[in-house]
Amino acid sequence: MDLKNKINLNKIILELFKSDSQALLAWDEIDINDEIRDEILGLAKTNNLKVIFEGLSNLLEKNLSDDAFDFSLMLTLFLQRYNYFYRTEVEWEKYCYEVGEVDFKDPGTFFLDYISIFFERQIILYTNSYLEIINDSKLKEWNKVFYERIVELNEEILETKDFQVKLSKTEQLVRFLQDTKNIYSSLEGVGVESEKQEFLAHSNEVKIVFQSMNHLINQILILVLAPTN
Repeated sequence: MDLKNKINLNKIILELFKSDSQALLAWDEIDINDEIRDEILGLAKTNNLKVIFEGLSNLLEKNLSDDAFDFSLMLTLFLQRYNYFYRTEVEWEKYCYEVGEVDFKDPGTFFLDYISIFFERQIILYTNSYLEIINDSKLKEWNKVFYERIVELNEEILETKDFQVKLSKTEQLVRFLQDTKNIYSSLEGVGVESEKQEFLAHSNEVKIVFQSMNHLINQILILVLAPTN
């Protein structure tokens, strides 16, 4: 069996976009005009993730204004999420070509032999990249305790060998980055604001990546564990 045929990542992500876009359009706290609505619905009909990513990018560019702040903020999150998904699909295509035919007998073994290896590489890549950003910033100078804690969370991800535990460590980092009250209080009154905003933007992107990755892995697990007739 071909891995790409067994796990059609494109189809999984397209279904996620349909769900995400419906949730966005149904959110009554954001005023979305008919033109924007039609553009989003149009993107939901494509089967090309590059088209979705570029469409979201264009939509964001057209709505970068104070009047559309909430919508542009939400679109930024969408863009980061589907930028990750788009790049992951490209990487998955290459990975499937490398792996070729696979033996699917036991779902647990299949997941560990093929799925976990792919996402473990991603986790290591994104974690190392984020650690580099942390160490290149002035975070240690701004708040040493906060710096040591966030470094510790990232190092725990890298040091953990078991994939399920590694994945749970990424969720722990996400929860830490979601605690904006703690983050802002830890960085209040220190450093240059533009430098802090740059660090926070990188941190938010890492949070979106790991949230999206966990969501994608859960959808893959559902597919792997589904009974076959």
